[in-house]
Amino acid sequence: MLLFVFLGVLLILGMPVAFAIGIASMSFLFFVDGPLSANVIALRMISGVDSFPLLALPLFMLAGELMKYGTTPRLMRFANSLFGYMRGGLAGVAVASAAFFGSISGSGVATVAAVGSIVQPEMIKKGYGKGFSASLVAGGGVLGMVIPPSMAMVVYGVSAGVSIGKLFLAGILPGLLTALMLIIYGVVISRRRDYGGGEGVFELRELVVSARKAILPLLLPVIILGGVMTGVFTPTESAVIAVVYAFILAFIVYRELHVKDLLGVVTKSAIISAVILFIISTANPFGWIMSIEQVPNALADALSTLTTNVTIQMLLISLLLLILGTFMETIATIIIMTPILVPVAVSVGLDPVHFGVLMMLNLAIGGVTPPLAVGLFTAAKISNIQIEDTFPDVMYVLAVMIAAYAIVLFNPFLAMLIPNYFY
Repeated sequence: MLLFVFLGVLLILGMPVAFAIGIASMSFLFFVDGPLSANVIALRMISGVDSFPLLALPLFMLAGELMKYGTTPRLMRFANSLFGYMRGGLAGVAVASAAFFGSISGSGVATVAAVGSIVQPEMIKKGYGKGFSASLVAGGGVLGMVIPPSMAMVVYGVSAGVSIGKLFLAGILPGLLTALMLIIYGVVISRRRDYGGGEGVFELRELVVSARKAILPLLLPVIILGGVMTGVFTPTESAVIAVVYAFILAFIVYRELHVKDLLGVVTKSAIISAVILFIISTANPFGWIMSIEQVPNALADALSTLTTNVTIQMLLISLLLLILGTFMETIATIIIMTPILVPVAVSVGLDPVHFGVLMMLNLAIGGVTPPLAVGLFTAAKISNIQIEDTFPDVMYVLAVMIAAYAIVLFNPFLAMLIPNYFY
């Protein structure tokens, strides 16, 4: 308990997550378990990032940055040709574009920023509500955590010792299901509120042309998942393929990335990756302390004491994750809670791959739920509104996402169908 008290106090004081986790671990070892050498923390931090699969994280981050050059407008045009002609179809375009780009960038917030900056002004111009637009883009954008390749899944896979390839495959159907439900919601509400008017007419020629221009970006997730499924390369090696492919598209094919931009792209990717890896390194001694203090066992016992009903136990775990996802940064939540919750989930009969998908969905919901709601804040800033201006629209989006989560929770085959076929 004292370990979490130390961590909570530091986070409340506004200390960066990585430093808060590391200092909490050092404080616990010094004041509770007796004075120990600081070398223990240092060695655990090094072992926390001494992992081959973690190489995929900065590489996918770099690929996502590179794909911003020339990819987003082409994906937007393709999505618009699919849904834009329908009344209220621009709402479907927003979600579909976010899902497309999320499957490429691997980052929910990056997806909201990239897609929202293009589609939200267009939605507002056509009469869509600002709060509605921001809420919908935020809900679709954070699905980048679920739809592969996902950086959050890489972190979970390393923390839980689960195959990243299986996680990528497991996220396909749940991610697409959630996106489809958001598209249906967006179109239905837009029609009821008469957003966008008649929109336009379906143009087969535009669909063909936009599909042809978008086919190269859309091939990236196909290449990655195809290579992983067939065993041609590992998930870590697929990140290298993604970087090379993204660079060729941006620099040679589309010619929108210039030499002068390379330093900025690489620097931004390196800084964000360093922050995440620093959190991972400090979380390793934190997880080690929880292990030796038998925190997972204590939590499992507490759940068993409260109820023996497996469904209720899973709902309680889901509620805990939702609350944490609302107040904490996503990567930090995954790193801190995975060593605690995976043994508990396994004890109630959940496959760790299925649980990983549930965690991603849950944290995606947290990314749209105030007060932290990084994805929602990003979308609101693009629309130049305050977070409270998204109410009640954001609540409806959350209801749709929670319904999708419940479907995946009670129907494990949605997550396990594809990985079980290939593994």
